[in-house]
Amino acid sequence: MEQFFYTETMTVMNADADFRSLLKPSALLRYVEQISTDHARAFGMDDQFFKERGVTFLVGKQALKFDRVPQRAETLTLTSRAQVSKHGSVKRITTLTDAEGKEVAMVDCRWIVASLAEGRILREPGWTVENFWNDTVEGELPLQLHKCKDGLTSAGEWTAHYSQCDLNGHLNNAFYLDLVCDALPLEVMRKGPVTFASINYHREIPMGETAEVFYAPSADGWYVVGKHNGQTSFECYLEVGKTNV
Repeated sequence: MEQFFYTETMTVMNADADFRSLLKPSALLRYVEQISTDHARAFGMDDQFFKERGVTFLVGKQALKFDRVPQRAETLTLTSRAQVSKHGSVKRITTLTDAEGKEVAMVDCRWIVASLAEGRILREPGWTVENFWNDTVEGELPLQLHKCKDGLTSAGEWTAHYSQCDLNGHLNNAFYLDLVCDALPLEVMRKGPVTFASINYHREIPMGETAEVFYAPSADGWYVVGKHNGQTSFECYLEVGKTNV
């Protein structure tokens, strides 16, 4: 069956690269967030469209995997596909290929539609758009977390500052990975780039408010959890590679 998709090219900007001149994982999520928005706008789903319906899209969970971490100034082709809502979740798979057409990264993002007036999750968007949704989108990444309950180390409290928040006035979904990487000991991040990350968003962190972040080694990587007002705000599992191939 024919797959409906949307594609764009993006170039890794200096500000999106780390001290190795490699793309930061948070920047990858920002690229995917942008192409998702551009895809929707291309089919008439702009800000006014959502305002009239009193709804917004939020990220419930997502995962990323690097086969090779792109370098600064590298041009990438992003291809994104969206699946019809199932059980209140919209699956979107975005792949990134390099100049030779080789896949270098993939992001599996699960969006949810929320009613702004009622403050609840909707099981169905409530509208259809021709040639936008796919009945099924192939491919997925592990979204489960390798949790730790014991041996957690506090990395301190972190505030959702102005520069990290989105149009909803909450910490932007991509910036959670910056928070996670900053919370881990620097010697961990010096070992290599992040090669895999899975993150669940439980409760938003409003601008100006703080969350205490904890971390612990788990499975082949690290488990990081943030707590806001005594409740879990987010959980993340990530793996750090030794080399870039």
